[in-house]
Amino acid sequence: MLSVEINLIGVPAFVVNVSARGEFRLAAINHAEELAIGKTAAEVVGRPLTECLPKTVVAHVTARFSECVGKRAVHSYDEMLDIPGKAQWWRTTLTPVIDPQSGDVTQLVGIAVEITERKKTEDDLLVKAFQDPLTSLANRARFELDIEDCMAEAVYTRRGFGIAVIDLDGFKPINDRYGHRRGDDVLRHVASLLKLTARENETVARIGGDEFAMRVTAATETELNGKVEALRRFVDRALSMSDIGVQVGASIGSAMWTGGISFGELFDIADADMYRRKAVRKSLAA
Repeated sequence: MLSVEINLIGVPAFVVNVSARGEFRLAAINHAEELAIGKTAAEVVGRPLTECLPKTVVAHVTARFSECVGKRAVHSYDEMLDIPGKAQWWRTTLTPVIDPQSGDVTQLVGIAVEITERKKTEDDLLVKAFQDPLTSLANRARFELDIEDCMAEAVYTRRGFGIAVIDLDGFKPINDRYGHRRGDDVLRHVASLLKLTARENETVARIGGDEFAMRVTAATETELNGKVEALRRFVDRALSMSDIGVQVGASIGSAMWTGGISFGELFDIADADMYRRKAVRKSLAA
């Protein structure tokens, strides 16, 4: 009866028998499921999952089925499977069939809906939500999330870190004299310089305007200060932009996270340090 019912369903559907030892064996699949897995019902019905699915996904699928048996309730989840030879996202819903006498889960009835395009749209929106469109760096929201994650991790790992806040000096005259397009070129160039100096796990972000921020791995404040000074020497240089030569400086402040303060407080400390340094640079240049 179940095989007839699932054949009326337009999306991939299947029935799995569950043994007393928790083993899974396909009992029925509809035509849409045949197309999804690249095998016919005659090839897989009555066989264990290990003989029906690629080795690369069978362990994952078995784990999902076991979760449903353990919950003894409808179980829905998103997953990416490479079947057959094409990676696709699926939204799978499993419904357990429980024997009224023994109380055991004897079958799972599954329906899978392909959601690859929806997932791609969601991923694109997520990227846009956390990425600066001009430089492709992280934006302030993403930077804040990453720093909060570092704070939580540091409580257990005791790994130190700090942040650097970078504000460009002499940027406004570039916009005024050469236009915003050239100003954007400068911002993208500075972004590339910052990415070159960052380690793989160090987030670089554009906070807004001509202000950037970076997470810096450092065990002590002395190490942080040394890294920030090296960063200052690297970024605080003349930039050659196409047919014009522009002088862009960088005032950089920093703060070491020592526990017990929020992202906002840590950022404010680094930001205040940056403005102090900017004032000193202005007084020396006067």
